[in-house]
Amino acid sequence: MTTYTGLLKQYKAKHGVGFVRPRQGWESLDSRLWLAYSMVAKRGFYDVGTYANKPGDHSWGDRHGRPGRANAFDMRRKGWLGRFGWGFRNAKKTANWLWANHVALNINYVIVGRKIISRNKPYWHPLTTGDTSHDWHIHVSGVS
Repeated sequence: MTTYTGLLKQYKAKHGVGFVRPRQGWESLDSRLWLAYSMVAKRGFYDVGTYANKPGDHSWGDRHGRPGRANAFDMRRKGWLGRFGWGFRNAKKTANWLWANHVALNINYVIVGRKIISRNKPYWHPLTTGDTSHDWHIHVSGVS
């Protein structure tokens, strides 16, 4: 099993020292997810947000009237239009890679398309919330 240190070493060897800055700033994402976030970004995905001012979003806490730090992020790849085609196949491959390294990357669950895998149910199973937004982005949630 790969460790955080091992993944970090691989990342630095391939991409250099720095992590990819979240679109909403370093304070927008829990630092325990920076490596996972950066590794997905380096695979050609872009940030669709770590925080939005709405109930049930990724953020927790409050920083003096500003959004709290998110314990999750959403990433999308250009050309990914739904649950079909090359974009979706690539997203599933990336989601499987994230899950294969979920312990080292501090990941609690991953959603892609209408499937979820989690520490509670460590196999891909249907997402039963009715939310279809994951047809076009990967959701990665960290361990609290």
